[in-house]
Amino acid sequence: MRRRRTDSGTGLIETLVAAALTLILAVGIAELLTLALGAKRRGDLAAAVSAAIADRFESLKSRPFDDPALAAGDYTETVRVEPAGCPVAETWHISDDGERLKRVRLAVRQAGRVGPETVAVLFISRDLGFGP
Repeated sequence: MRRRRTDSGTGLIETLVAAALTLILAVGIAELLTLALGAKRRGDLAAAVSAAIADRFESLKSRPFDDPALAAGDYTETVRVEPAGCPVAETWHISDDGERLKRVRLAVRQAGRVGPETVAVLFISRDLGFGP
């Protein structure tokens, strides 16, 4: 009489190895997704800060030199900036550097969070001094 061999143990081991590999791949993909979402958030914040600086400087540069909005002093505003609608806190200080020059120091950071600021400086001149 011949006996039939059954390898039921081999099937179980193969299933366990396949499940372990699937679990390892799933954990790796989850970590990659987490890192990618964090990088996207940091990129959106950097884009929002850059856009806020450009918008504020363009707004100030478009005003006449003697406009009250360009008076010496400290100013603060919180705005929502695209691309991701990030709330951004802007603080700027305007000082008169002589009769024909104003200095604007703008500090921008994510609103509601403690963290580093991005600082930019703009000089606004009454005229550049070019003559005929």
